[in-house]
Amino acid sequence: MSRRIGVKRIDPISDDWPSQLREIRRQLGDRSSLLPHHFLEAVLPKIGGACVAIFQDKRGVAGSPCGYAFLLPRDTGEEGATYTLRYEHVDGSPALDADAVTSAVGEVLAPDQKTYLYLPDADHTFTPTHIEFNGVNCGRPDADEAAEVRAMQRSIWHSPPDGLYPSDLHCDEGGIGCSLVARVDGVLAGFLLGFFRFPTGPAGAGMHIYRQDLQLESQLLAVAPGKRRRRIGQLLKRLQARQAIEMGIDLISWTTDPLLFANALLNFTRLGAVACEFQPSLYTFRNELNRVIASRLSLLWAVRSRRVQRALQGRGQPGPSEVETDPELTVVNRADGSPLFGATSARIAIEIPSDWVALQRQDMPTAQRWRDITNRLLDHYLGSQPGGYFITGTGVAGSRRFIIGERVDDRLLEQLFAPAVREADWHL
Repeated sequence: MSRRIGVKRIDPISDDWPSQLREIRRQLGDRSSLLPHHFLEAVLPKIGGACVAIFQDKRGVAGSPCGYAFLLPRDTGEEGATYTLRYEHVDGSPALDADAVTSAVGEVLAPDQKTYLYLPDADHTFTPTHIEFNGVNCGRPDADEAAEVRAMQRSIWHSPPDGLYPSDLHCDEGGIGCSLVARVDGVLAGFLLGFFRFPTGPAGAGMHIYRQDLQLESQLLAVAPGKRRRRIGQLLKRLQARQAIEMGIDLISWTTDPLLFANALLNFTRLGAVACEFQPSLYTFRNELNRVIASRLSLLWAVRSRRVQRALQGRGQPGPSEVETDPELTVVNRADGSPLFGATSARIAIEIPSDWVALQRQDMPTAQRWRDITNRLLDHYLGSQPGGYFITGTGVAGSRRFIIGERVDDRLLEQLFAPAVREADWHL
């Protein structure tokens, strides 16, 4: 009885992708090599990834899938784009050899698209690197540290197993965009994980001068409790920027909760990132830091821009703005009270909780009101359309905390995204 390999490309941007993904995870079962559910559901489409079901036909009738290929952007070149093909076999299904998997997936790719076959359960190589800076040792992790990264995810976010990133991602063959750890006195103190990204839409305002075909999506940054006053997160991001420039990558993206002031202080004031878009319900998960709906700002980091280079050299914004002394700034809400939607000033200030994590833990109804009000404000004001605002900084007024938006025009785009006249010194 003849059999042949069949394939079906599953579109992650389709409306039924979440339900198809749940069925895929059911078939694959619980395994530590699977990428997190929220990553596959929300991030895989954003970075230009794909999913391919592989099955065996019997006289032209498709059988049950025997495996799934998750395609992660890996590189671009003169011959086209290359994906890392993470293959997950369905237990109990007929085994396929490497050539059969690669050939099958190639049937649904464009002629200029290639794959690099990666088997999560194979033997892998870890090559740790080390750079010392003010008592912090940074670089790529070894195999033991990669396993510790997964444990740190669990301890910080209290995520279930399907919300954790596989340890094997950090190996040399994994092909992800960025894997960094920070060590203090030989103990893991933080990590940074990111993926390569292919563009999935037109270049944003002011971005046409930078490379578009390959970018970085910085997915996860964490610092261990007790180590958070040493600016380890800032150090990891600085090293990431240096690596990006060495790879010829100009743009790094990531998302952040708009209500976390410490994150806003790092992202806008110390790193020089800019929030150009708002996603009111990016993720469906709930965990220790996301007890209400997980809204996110989409951040853009133009690492060769004058603004970012100045920030990384310590010559950027000196700190949060004093909101009450800025005559050109309009405060558009007070706590979780009635918002103002008619502001047209050069700058606006959106108040956020002074401690969002504690508020979610102690008073869920109030936390939900904060989220609802700020969601409405960000959805109204944020964007590059005429009259829109970019979030570019932070503000304070006594114990109150704010994120600051600036009205978009040609002057602002030049200020935010103009490349530096000379390359900065990226050595730590």
